[in-house]
Amino acid sequence: MTDSGTRKRTRQADPDDQRDNSSSSLENDAHSEDTTVRKRPKNKDVDRQRSEIEMLMQRIDTPIDLDISAKPIIKPPREFELNVRGSSSGAGSTDFHYYQQLRRKENLRIQLIEAEAAEDTAREQYKDNLDILKRKDDERTAKNRAKRQKRKKNKDKKDEVK
Repeated sequence: MTDSGTRKRTRQADPDDQRDNSSSSLENDAHSEDTTVRKRPKNKDVDRQRSEIEMLMQRIDTPIDLDISAKPIIKPPREFELNVRGSSSGAGSTDFHYYQQLRRKENLRIQLIEAEAAEDTAREQYKDNLDILKRKDDERTAKNRAKRQKRKKNKDKKDEVK
């Protein structure tokens, strides 16, 4: 063991090993007796991300189109499902899981539709409240304008009298 607590892999010399000593230095280094190189499993996600970033950096002048949709896509329900028995008697274990999956999808779809409807009603209420406030503000502004004009008119009359 080394100081860091990790084990070193060492290759023991095999008398039957008939390696060619004329191979390249890289190969000799790879097959030396005190080799500590371990093969790491490839992390496909990291490699994919690294390659995508490298490709983007090569084309740094071109704009990137990020196609991110804010709303989830609501698929229409199927017309009918065949051979769905659910949790009724005689249903096998696979039927129940299929039933659960269909139920979960339908509940999620209904939930998204209700959330969308609630968002629409909230948006309409906001617009209505905004219109009411704007109307009140316009009325108040008109009333104040009328008062200002009346005062100005009265002031002009007083100046004419003097």
